[in-house]
Amino acid sequence: MVEPVQRWRIAFRRSEPALDLGPAEIARAWESGLAASGIPVVLSAAATPRPKLAFAAPLPAGRPAEHDLADLVLGERWPLARLRPALAEALPDGFEVVDLYDVWLGAPALAAALSASSHRARLRGASSDELSGAVATLLATGALPRSRARSDGQASYDLRPLILDLASRPADLAGDNAAGSPLDGAAGATLRVILRSSSDGPSGRPDEVILSISEHLGRTLELVDLVRERLWTSDEAPVL
Repeated sequence: MVEPVQRWRIAFRRSEPALDLGPAEIARAWESGLAASGIPVVLSAAATPRPKLAFAAPLPAGRPAEHDLADLVLGERWPLARLRPALAEALPDGFEVVDLYDVWLGAPALAAALSASSHRARLRGASSDELSGAVATLLATGALPRSRARSDGQASYDLRPLILDLASRPADLAGDNAAGSPLDGAAGATLRVILRSSSDGPSGRPDEVILSISEHLGRTLELVDLVRERLWTSDEAPVL
């Protein structure tokens, strides 16, 4: 068995034509590309060996990502200048390397190191002023009791401490209109949120934040699109 000698953290972007892939399909597509790439990826000791590849968090089907994270363990030391073009060739269509970090082999597992996620949502059904008011109210609220379905029933939790930052802006900016149907400032707005992530406790979800805002406004908001902007690890300070 080849011993691990290097661990690279890959920051990557996902867009079309890979948006329809679910978490298991993403893993298989990456593993297939890596197997044919010549990159010296360490394999597991399982009966059916698989590359030592770990994603920070599942990426739902249909969700674009701009700075997701995956760890890759190598059996040889490769410099950045060699690995980056090899990964660019190996990754499936719709995935793009944004950055690479040489990570200590003994560092905590990527999923355990994940501390927060940033999201951007375009919404219809509220003006920018209405959304700004709802954001201010949520940030000033002491608690936001919610419940979440589990296999053994409903689990109650407090959403408020999971919201690290929250902001809104008019949706009539060029960047907001680039990937969807037009919105004007009176009809919609963009919401940005940073949510706490935890491997041993509740993690914030953007759909729950949007639902809380809808309940505050007394009407359903239409989600035009939702992007996972970035995943943050515990050694970073997340900012909008």
